[in-house]
Amino acid sequence: MRPIAVMDRRGRIELANGALTSLLGRPREELLGRRWTEVCTPREQGREVGQALRAVFTSAEHRLETEVLTRVGERLAVELDVAAVGRPPLRLVAIITRSGPLLPIPLPIPMPRQAHAHAEPGQGQDLSYEISTELETFGTLKSVWRAGQMEHEDMVGRPCFGAFAHRDAPCQDCPLTAVAPMSWPHTIVRQASAASEGFEVVTATPTGVGTARVSVHTIGDTTLTGLFEAKVRRLARAARLSEREGDVLRYLALGRSPTDISTVLGITERTVKFHQANLLRKLGAETRFDLLRLFF
Repeated sequence: MRPIAVMDRRGRIELANGALTSLLGRPREELLGRRWTEVCTPREQGREVGQALRAVFTSAEHRLETEVLTRVGERLAVELDVAAVGRPPLRLVAIITRSGPLLPIPLPIPMPRQAHAHAEPGQGQDLSYEISTELETFGTLKSVWRAGQMEHEDMVGRPCFGAFAHRDAPCQDCPLTAVAPMSWPHTIVRQASAASEGFEVVTATPTGVGTARVSVHTIGDTTLTGLFEAKVRRLARAARLSEREGDVLRYLALGRSPTDISTVLGITERTVKFHQANLLRKLGAETRFDLLRLFF
């Protein structure tokens, strides 16, 4: 079971499951009613984490790599998947998808010789790295982490697209070149590699002038399906779609044509197009391509 917390707009913890209290070594009474940044976050990171949590209310989802403190003062590196859910007043749901102790000494781990992109599923898939975003040095690696540990010092100074994807130029689907800076953090989902199953969720976030951090999380089909279904339900609730409009939304997002959808749902193609027009209007999207941007 994943550690989960539900918070109000001010970051005050309203619900905490047993997995979270076990991870932190704290009883619920020490968590409920207190702000996440006060009881779970190291003091020097409180402001940054607080700003990140508030930013979730203006975006669909957010992945945050940070630290939490246990009751005995142990610091754990964690990855949070946070989303604003429900009807106003919205609540923050924070799920810890990965956690581990902070290690004071870097442990270099050699990269598989034929690895594509970042890692193969099942072999330490989660990876983060900081790169230069300056025009002349774009992609130059400044540091590399796996599971919260700094490593791969031999890669520092090399371009990320060369070190990970064996390319001579930046990847075409790089999230740092796909959108304008005002839309950060930006997340894309792509196939992990041609020879392996699963997908990569890649998130890029500027960390300063001329630098950015890229986080890669490899997930399987089952997990991705769960995330997709959750996003469909969230969009449907937010736009107050009817049940049938929600069904059409799900298949449109999967790339199915109106003809295919009519067959699956047992309705006419004309009815599908009618629902499609209504749901696009309610979601503020003009085309199916605009619709897909809402998912990624």
